[in-house]
Amino acid sequence: MISRRGIIGLLATSLLLPAANAAARDTMLMGTVNYRERMALPPNATVLVQLLDISLADAPAQVIAEDRITGATGSPIPYRLRFDQTLIRPRRTYTLQARISEGDRLLFINTTRLTVFAGGRNNTRILVQRVSSEHR
Repeated sequence: MISRRGIIGLLATSLLLPAANAAARDTMLMGTVNYRERMALPPNATVLVQLLDISLADAPAQVIAEDRITGATGSPIPYRLRFDQTLIRPRRTYTLQARISEGDRLLFINTTRLTVFAGGRNNTRILVQRVSSEHR
């Protein structure tokens, strides 16, 4: 015969197991966004870093994770991308994208493809280039 305390313990344990399994699949990709200009960012600048699945050439990139950073004053700017590891599939191509904006005005963007999960060390330092004033 199971006591009332035993049943409550069993229920509590069964409720915690799905949460523990979900947390076990969470992965964090961390790094920095860097720019070379010697300048402070405007106070209302937003840094957006995204992990994208760019596998399908005829479809828009799928956003796997993103980090929006406000209040950054200068380079380097740390970011953290938390995502479910089960979303990463073999033989797909994943890249990091970073942009710094002031409102609707784009200030910086990375201009080179930064492929991650390609078998080697993941590139977590993203260098962004200033956008020329004629493109803003």
